[in-house]
Amino acid sequence: MNKFFFTMYYSKYVLFILFLAFMSCTGHKSERKTDNSAVAIEVEEIKFPPQDVLQMKSYYLSSPIHTDSADFLVGYNYRSHSLDYINLKSKLITQTVLFSEGPDAVTSLTGIYVHTLDSIWVSDESERIFLIDNTGKIKKAINLKDNLQDTEQSMINTNHAMFTSHLYYNKMRQSLMFLVKDLSAKTFMVRELFVDKEGKNINYELSPSSIIPDISVGYNYMDAPNVNFTTENIIYNYPVESSIYILNIQTKQRRIITANSQYTANVVEKVEAGIDYPTLEKSRIQNPHFFDVMYIPELNMYARLHLGEIGFDEKREMGELMSARILYLMTFNEKMEKTGEIKLSEHRYNNFTGWSASYGGIALFVDNMLDEENDTDDLIIDMVTPKCSTTF
Repeated sequence: MNKFFFTMYYSKYVLFILFLAFMSCTGHKSERKTDNSAVAIEVEEIKFPPQDVLQMKSYYLSSPIHTDSADFLVGYNYRSHSLDYINLKSKLITQTVLFSEGPDAVTSLTGIYVHTLDSIWVSDESERIFLIDNTGKIKKAINLKDNLQDTEQSMINTNHAMFTSHLYYNKMRQSLMFLVKDLSAKTFMVRELFVDKEGKNINYELSPSSIIPDISVGYNYMDAPNVNFTTENIIYNYPVESSIYILNIQTKQRRIITANSQYTANVVEKVEAGIDYPTLEKSRIQNPHFFDVMYIPELNMYARLHLGEIGFDEKREMGELMSARILYLMTFNEKMEKTGEIKLSEHRYNNFTGWSASYGGIALFVDNMLDEENDTDDLIIDMVTPKCSTTF
């Protein structure tokens, strides 16, 4: 890690700039036929002081909300079974402990979508979706099993070692959207469930990967798409390859975006069936992993993180090798045209519970076992803001 960047206690900014010959951030394209790109990011380190609540150091499940007074992240704290309200401006964290018993009980959460600070949609392991207020009281409950066929399974999941398919509330259509797998056909769809009006559920079939059409076997639990949403689009991709797929829910138009990384491999190698767990873990670190595409509202742009591969070293523990892998950030404009790619700081972020889109950037939790400078249990967030609008 570059120690110059992260030694001050208060927030500071770091500007990384990679220039390509004959390239600037004014929208001009290079005449050179290369996959290199120019990108600038601003990194604000936000250090939270000790809190009155027992917060996490990183949240594997969180959702942003923008208000007139501040931007928040609402994260699920599995240790206290609570929703932690993280104020990115005041650096204060408040907590709503969820009920474990009684009429307002929910089990461990699988998804969060913050509509307002007092109206939060959550899904839990019982395959139910709830609308809860800021006291944890249930305002509405939906049993997903009533909206699934016998051969279908809901796939709301935020395990970054596997795949990330988000729960989404479309306020324009007053509907919930989530990933469903047809177990008999081994295909995937997004189901749209209308909340406050009668109407038939709508299914949106997802196209298989154009690179690896069958990911059901040989890809080490990365066997489902990452799924995210905007008001008009379903944006999905597969952890095993770098392409991005877009389905417009109004026009039904489909697009495939080529989003190859210049730094890493762009396809995961298939693993033979029947191999042992250590070999599976070895394969995991020797291949890239592509995460879901995030929308940044204030910038009207998109971003994707992915993990690079690393060579296996039998002298190092697996956890150490996992933490040594590097995160890469790729950015796109509002038309989903690539605007750049950059390597993020090494040994700083948790590669599997480490980030969330926010209103104005990407919030990455500073939490890495190889980080020798940050040994506190206090929450530290790097707010990464892309600054370049060049397209390639």
